[in-house]
Amino acid sequence: MLEDLKKASEITKKVKREAEKLLKPGESIYNIAETIEQKIIDLGGFPSFPVNISINNIAAHYTPTINDNTILKDGDVVKFDFGAQVNGYCIDTAFTVEINDNKYKDLIEASRNALENVKKIIKKDIEISEIGKVIENTIKSYNYNPIYNLSGHKIEQYILHSKITIPNYDNKSKIKLNEGIYAIEPFATNGIGFVKEGKPSGIYSIISDKPIRDPNVKKFFQEIYNKYKTLPFAYRWLYKDYNNKINLKLFIEYLKKNGNIYEYPILVEQSNGIVSQFETTFYIYDRVYDMMD
Repeated sequence: MLEDLKKASEITKKVKREAEKLLKPGESIYNIAETIEQKIIDLGGFPSFPVNISINNIAAHYTPTINDNTILKDGDVVKFDFGAQVNGYCIDTAFTVEINDNKYKDLIEASRNALENVKKIIKKDIEISEIGKVIENTIKSYNYNPIYNLSGHKIEQYILHSKITIPNYDNKSKIKLNEGIYAIEPFATNGIGFVKEGKPSGIYSIISDKPIRDPNVKKFFQEIYNKYKTLPFAYRWLYKDYNNKINLKLFIEYLKKNGNIYEYPILVEQSNGIVSQFETTFYIYDRVYDMMD
């Protein structure tokens, strides 16, 4: 397990440097996502989930769709959320950049420093409320709000969001972090501090193996399960593999209605506030390892 996680970490760190170079005015987010995902594969891993490129008031779950013509422009506040996995052991990391501007420098600094302050206190058996308290206090010291209904999470093999969630505020929970892999992701906003569900994202994950009557859909489902297990995958990934072979939209809708797969909604700040995010993955064992350090 640890060797797979280390390999995923090294791939993610290399790819992060590539991503930082691509985030500039005039760049297509479709091309950026495709480039980064392919780079992860070329280095011997696979994306932990589709690259998320969430701009301005969009907090999370925006991945480019087929024929997405979104272009980065000056002043955009871009959350770049991605990671590599090896044999199902995932790295989940994120950073925020403002394209050719400094209007939201403090907002970006608030989430960055919240994560840096967590790094100073995180340890085995720490209560998750202590982590949330540090995040909340740091962000509020900049006169911004954390996003209260987004959280960090435990990671297990082929399960990106597992069991324990780690709040971005002091929720008074006495739950403690034991040995394992955890993603901590402070979100800061100049809005009210809550997200709402927006349009469907084109990001899916398998949530049930309940019976499928149609044999063609059943075969399709088994193929995507064999490839992705329960990790998130993108419609545009399926489009490349299946668009000329099956009625892809029909098959996807069948699986959604049958309860086999879930489509994540795009998450938007409720008051349309601008959002920043930083995230890293920790491995807690004999000590705490920051897998992006």
